[in-house]
Amino acid sequence: MKLFAIRDFFKTEYQEYIIGSSEIGKHTVYLVFGEVKKGNSRPLVPNGHDEILFLISGDGTLEAADGKVPLAAEQALSMDPDERFTLTALTDCRYVIAGAHPAGGHG
Repeated sequence: MKLFAIRDFFKTEYQEYIIGSSEIGKHTVYLVFGEVKKGNSRPLVPNGHDEILFLISGDGTLEAADGKVPLAAEQALSMDPDERFTLTALTDCRYVIAGAHPAGGHG
């Protein structure tokens, strides 16, 4: 068992807190914590991974190639490896992404 303080794992290049392969010693799963301030946007790009986004708090909109939908606190979204979204915060948002490498995916 390993215990992590998520705020110790800020990744500048992603502007998120990430516990991934270098922290857990495996390439199979990872966890992301992010924040988006009201009026700002953040790209959500699974980049070959299966991901589930869980909006902890706040309200926003998710935009994809096929349209825009509202996203409210305590809603979740499953993202396929080749999908792309933009999260725009209508209020300050906090989210968690749980991700995994799909079977036969890169490692």
